[in-house]
Amino acid sequence: MTSVQTKIQIENKSDREIYEGAILAIPQAGLKVWKTREIARLVLAQGEVDGQEVRCNIVISMVDKSVTLSAESDNLDEDTLKTILVRLEKSLKAQLT
Repeated sequence: MTSVQTKIQIENKSDREIYEGAILAIPQAGLKVWKTREIARLVLAQGEVDGQEVRCNIVISMVDKSVTLSAESDNLDEDTLKTILVRLEKSLKAQLT
C-alpha cells in the first residue's frame, strides 16, 4: 500500500468553515464523501483513479486550523497520489474563497 500526506494552513476561516468546505470540495476533486465525523472535523473520501481505488482523509485541526490531507491506495504510485492531493487542496481552497 502506498500513502502520501501533506499539511496546509488555512487563514481567516474557522475550523467549522474549513470542515464544511472540505465536504463540498471532495466531489469537485473527483471523489465521493464516504464518512464524516463533525465532532472530530474529519472527512473520509474514496473514489477511483485510473480504475484503481483511492482513499483520502481530511483532518482539520480545531487548534491551529491546519488541514492534513492524506491519500492511500493499494495499486497507485506515490506520484499519482500526490497529484490527487494537489487537486484536493486546490478544490478546498476554491471552496473557501
